Amino acid sequence: MTPSIFARQPLALRMTAVLLIVALILMWFDSKNPEWFKPIRSTSHAAMQPIYELSLLPSYAKHWSSGSLQSKEALRRENMQLKSQLIHAQAKLQQQDYILAQNARLQGILSTTRPEQFDLNLAQVIGTDTNLLRQIVVLNKGAQDGVQVGQTVIDEAGILGQIINVYPNTSRLLLITDEQQSVAVTVKRTGQRAIVTGQGIPTSLSLNYVFKTSDVRVGDELVSSGLGGRIPAGYRVGRIAHIEDTQADNFRSIKVTPAANFVDNAYVLILQDKLANENNIGITEP
Repeated sequence: MTPSIFARQPLALRMTAVLLIVALILMWFDSKNPEWFKPIRSTSHAAMQPIYELSLLPSYAKHWSSGSLQSKEALRRENMQLKSQLIHAQAKLQQQDYILAQNARLQGILSTTRPEQFDLNLAQVIGTDTNLLRQIVVLNKGAQDGVQVGQTVIDEAGILGQIINVYPNTSRLLLITDEQQSVAVTVKRTGQRAIVTGQGIPTSLSLNYVFKTSDVRVGDELVSSGLGGRIPAGYRVGRIAHIEDTQADNFRSIKVTPAANFVDNAYVLILQDKLANENNIGITEP
């Protein structure tokens, strides 16, 4: 007897056909009575949940990496923007601090006690001398402003120096820190007289011709004595910073810290004699 055509098919194909037939039968029964297969459906869905989640992992990873990169880029941009804003704010703050400091300095200068003998002409330092070995600065006031050679220049703290050259709109100021400049002074505490000379640097002066037996101390204030009539009396010159007795002679080696600001002074006061100004005003050309 010859086997049937179905029996001659491969086993896998036969199993597939059987499963399809069973699935069709079950689907028919499920459509007729859904409640019968509800427990089976719930169990199968629960069993398939891990597979669903695993299948979504690549998509989750893609979205996470994309979102993470976007978040990092957004944070980087925000960080750069905040840094830029901080730098601008700091720059503005520096400018405000500079303006406040300049205002405070100007107020200090303008509040300086005005002797009846002098008018105070406010000037600005606009440059330094081309000779770097000299302690000379250039001011923005000149002959048209009444500036004359020999006039004393001060700031709010003390004596700066004397005018040595005058031009129509500018003048040159020789500072007392110059090695060729000297000021007759008085020790304020004792009244002793001496000479202060420059050392070529803006932070130190030298007090000369003081005997070892003299009563001078560190911290003593020195003021101009007016001796010789070159610089008016009563203006601060500096304070004694260091005293050393040498074996070579009878004089002491004394260092003085200047009272005035020789490092970054932007504004100064030129002492102009009122009597001389009045005499100049009173002169008329024939």
